[in-house]
Amino acid sequence: MAGYKYLLGIWFPATLLLSQSYNWPCQPFDQQHWINGTFCECRSGSSGNIDHFHDGVDIHLSEGGAVYSVIDGSVTSIGTPAQYGINSWVRVGRYAYVHVDPNPALGVGDDVSAFETILGWTNNWNHIHFKDGYPDSEINAIRENGGLDPLIDPYTPTVHDIRYYVDGTGTEFLNNQIHGSVDIISRSTDHTDEGVYGNNNGILKIGYEVLDSLGNTIFGPVYPFFFSSIPSDSYIHYVYAPGSNTSNYRYIVSNDLYSNNALNVSNWATGTYTIRVMTYDHYLNADTVEQVIQVVEPDNVPPEPPTLISILPDGNGFTLKWLPNNEPDLAGYRLFFSYDMDIWHTDHDESILTAGVSQFTASSFSNNMCYFKLTAVDNASLPNESNPSDIYVFRKEQGDHGLLLIDTYNHPGNTPILPFIGNIGTIAANHIMGMSTIHDTLFKMDTTIQLPANHVPLILTGIQNHSWSDELITHIEDSPFWIMGARALDACARSEHGIALLDHLGYGLGGSIQLPDQLIGSGVPFTGLIIDELLYDQGIDSLDVFNISNDTDVFGSVIEDPSGMIVGMASDTFPYLFMTVPLEILPENKRTDYFDRSINYLFDETAASYDTENLYPIPIDLSFYPNPFNTEGFIRINTVPGTYHIYLVNILGNTIWDQKIRSYDVENRSIRIPSFVSSQMASGPYFLLLRDRGSLMASEKIIYIK
Repeated sequence: MAGYKYLLGIWFPATLLLSQSYNWPCQPFDQQHWINGTFCECRSGSSGNIDHFHDGVDIHLSEGGAVYSVIDGSVTSIGTPAQYGINSWVRVGRYAYVHVDPNPALGVGDDVSAFETILGWTNNWNHIHFKDGYPDSEINAIRENGGLDPLIDPYTPTVHDIRYYVDGTGTEFLNNQIHGSVDIISRSTDHTDEGVYGNNNGILKIGYEVLDSLGNTIFGPVYPFFFSSIPSDSYIHYVYAPGSNTSNYRYIVSNDLYSNNALNVSNWATGTYTIRVMTYDHYLNADTVEQVIQVVEPDNVPPEPPTLISILPDGNGFTLKWLPNNEPDLAGYRLFFSYDMDIWHTDHDESILTAGVSQFTASSFSNNMCYFKLTAVDNASLPNESNPSDIYVFRKEQGDHGLLLIDTYNHPGNTPILPFIGNIGTIAANHIMGMSTIHDTLFKMDTTIQLPANHVPLILTGIQNHSWSDELITHIEDSPFWIMGARALDACARSEHGIALLDHLGYGLGGSIQLPDQLIGSGVPFTGLIIDELLYDQGIDSLDVFNISNDTDVFGSVIEDPSGMIVGMASDTFPYLFMTVPLEILPENKRTDYFDRSINYLFDETAASYDTENLYPIPIDLSFYPNPFNTEGFIRINTVPGTYHIYLVNILGNTIWDQKIRSYDVENRSIRIPSFVSSQMASGPYFLLLRDRGSLMASEKIIYIK
């Protein structure tokens, strides 16, 4: 029988059910009580924050309050606390009373009298979840001409905001500029009463319309959601947008109740329009909010990649600088950092690093090696993000010496071919030394720049042959230095100052040669270095033309090919290294050996073994659970036997706890973060770092929630 509902064995038209009134199921029966939750609110559950529709009305009643039937009838079902916990219930006919500990004197089939028989008592959820209707066919117990009575609601609902997203996604249009198919999402609530929860209830009816610039309605009004009867829970994601949960209601007003929909403005004229969102309750209390929008053409052009120019020590931390982008629609920048050049994190975006900002200072930082890169973001309705900048590295000054990495190959607007500087940082992490990075441009921009003392310049030319600035050459010509890059000689020879430097060093222009089949170390400490697996098929500069009679330096070959062609020269005078063998043309298991021998030459440091048979990384598995965590968190480490250090680092790079551990076997080791540490932590992201003799082996981002 379509349009009819079964009640107490009698068929009634559905319209009669909607008009049926009854007093409240708790004393005083003829007075209004607070409403903690309304019909069809979003409810969290086993499938997440958006799980099911609230199928009843929550009536506030403190724990132990007596619950009565609103009709004469008989008990049709009982769910005990032993079976259903806090969701225990009693049902009489079409009405169910949930979060109620049943009266033990009642059983299924017993007769009850309205407002006389106690069905049970509220549990510690402090309310009655009152359902009007049989399962999956409930109706709203708050209605204009029926339901709970008396009920006076003088309060209006509230439309809190209107936001716009690409249809079916979490990608938000910015600046109220839209195009294509658009989801209109509004957070709206109903103010039902002045109770504890009465000002944050779900709405009854919501819709929208669109007006043109003259105020004429060109679409709508449409009301996709009117919650008089319960929909199937399978439709809940058409109603509530991500971010909704048991106490937050974000309605996708451009959808239908039973299917996805959107406002399609693809063929609309660009210009100004007004979106109007309207919401109502059963008593015709209403709220309307209007918002001016713009329909625009899509913008898919990202900004140019930013160019980093320096990351240098600054007090106990560092300052990172970059060249400002010049796009007229630039919104700002996003700064990313990593402890392993693999997993990247960001805590600073265009809301902080706005278009007018060109530097970032961290007031304090740990001793850990860290990697940084930057992207630029525009203010398009769907923001475009540039390719990342080059990767720069930084580690605070430590020990008696360090490296100043000088970027000469990455020019504004270019996407780096390879992370040359990042690769150096990864290999240099084994050495106890500070490390900073600057761009060649910095010498022109600031001739008074204070560079770290006792840092040997390492000039990286990569695999390109850009010319160097005269200021850079002036900076290195009378001090120790290290030049490394496939086209290092060519790059140096592209300016008068560079040619003068080559003359001073005694080098001529030997041109480039094809990548040889093998590289051979020919001088201490490079003797014994043999590399016969070379990558990246490209030419490298030959250093074979030099003036041996030049007596300004004592220099000699340190790396050659099998025919004797020189690709690496060294001098003990400064000392310096001039090498056309970038790390990237070597296999990974040879790069550390090559780098360590070079460091040993420059600093007379034996910081790492030259045993090339044991250069492969130790297998590491670092994990943390639960993540996020609150009171207790456990670190699990699976690795080969050895001694390690685990560090807990905050987002500023400060170590807040560390622990020395010894692994005797390859089984999992589980370590708990002490409670005295976690109790002092602030909510937010942290990082776990696992080190072996100073080398970073693994890292893991964790979240602490207080």
